[in-house]
Amino acid sequence: MKTYRLYICDDHMLFLESIEAYINLQEKYELVGRAENIEDAWNDIQLLKPDIILIDYHLKTKNGLELLELIKQSDLVNICLMLTMRRDVNIRNKARQLGADGYLLKSIGAEDMMGVFDLFTSEHIEFYDSLVNENMSNGVFGEKRLSSRELEIAKLVCKEFSSEEIANMLKLSLHTVSTHRKNILKKMKVKNSIDLLMTLKETYGVE
Repeated sequence: MKTYRLYICDDHMLFLESIEAYINLQEKYELVGRAENIEDAWNDIQLLKPDIILIDYHLKTKNGLELLELIKQSDLVNICLMLTMRRDVNIRNKARQLGADGYLLKSIGAEDMMGVFDLFTSEHIEFYDSLVNENMSNGVFGEKRLSSRELEIAKLVCKEFSSEEIANMLKLSLHTVSTHRKNILKKMKVKNSIDLLMTLKETYGVE
């Protein structure tokens, strides 16, 4: 199994220590460095060349968009994910404009964060948007909510992957994926994958 190397720029020590402890339990991911400011992070990133970089938006002296811009203007190849507590569409849009691969809320939780990493390392996602996913899971489609796994599968269905392909990507049984797909259609009150795609695109702009 390939191991992906992670780097974090964040000045919240409690968060750094907790996410580091969780990453150290994973076989697929390895934390190779961390910094609390842009200057140290940029120096480290050029040297270490990590595969995935988490950048906190709120740093003590500058915001993380400055580091994102430095990385994306370089010739480094990596996945850059903005990390923040703020549910701010403007920050999300600016990050995406600068080349961020995702916008993650810190409330996502460590397990779900690993799931986001899995999506990127499997090359089956273009941009991860916590704002969209949070809206989708907060009961906008009724009292019943989609689980994080159902959201993940729903987005892959919208990308026209078959149940067999989704099962292989997510390392699930075909029966499990089929069951999730039936539950998604029921919860979203749509009849087929075409209706699901139209509902997600019209309501949330999901591609």
